[in-house]
Amino acid sequence: MNGARPGDGGDIHNSPTAHGPHSIAANDIKNVFIRWVMHPSARWLPLLLACAALVIAGSRQPKGPTGQYAPWFVLAGLSLVTAAARVLLRRPRDAWVVGALSLVSVLTTVGGWLAFQNIEAHGEIDVTGQIRTEGRQPLDDGANDALTLRLDAPALKEPRNALRLTLAIDDHDPAGPTCLADTTATVSLLSSGVAAQQEKIRPGGTVDLALGARASTVRIHLKLHTARGCRMDVQATGAVLHDK
Repeated sequence: MNGARPGDGGDIHNSPTAHGPHSIAANDIKNVFIRWVMHPSARWLPLLLACAALVIAGSRQPKGPTGQYAPWFVLAGLSLVTAAARVLLRRPRDAWVVGALSLVSVLTTVGGWLAFQNIEAHGEIDVTGQIRTEGRQPLDDGANDALTLRLDAPALKEPRNALRLTLAIDDHDPAGPTCLADTTATVSLLSSGVAAQQEKIRPGGTVDLALGARASTVRIHLKLHTARGCRMDVQATGAVLHDK
């Protein structure tokens, strides 16, 4: 007789329950996943999600240097490409290819949105055009050697804790002898009328000032140091709020 003998296991290895309920549950989850990703309507969902995230992010009107948005551009582009590939793949041979495209598209959409949100909260903001100058120019080596640079509330509506400032200091009379080699300036952040964080800067140089807690106004005192008889013009050519 060819029947299985007791204890020899018979053909138990061919039973779908040989590996217990965990194997059955995993197989059921796998089948549900395959049926979902292969459903005709499911192929549009990643593309709709990617487009919605792109439209919402674009409506926020990003500020600051374009380069800081590079991670978001890359992730958003990848999410659109993979989502479009999922839509165009009408008769896939392998469900895992479809699943991988859908998963990559969704993950890059979420990752791109988080990157965009982080830049919105902590990215750089160019406020160069909102710097106001208080004082009479040109500056010289005598009594008229100082002025104040100011940023008011509208420029500070997005909280950042530092200001990177670039100053152009030029000869008032370009036709005369240049005084650039003998010229520097000392800039100080004014807090409650008291100068702090004194930094020396040369023409065309940049200083980074810590703003600390959120303020409604930023005032920076500038004192010019130049040779006798020189007259100089000062202009902010770069002012960027950022988080250190």
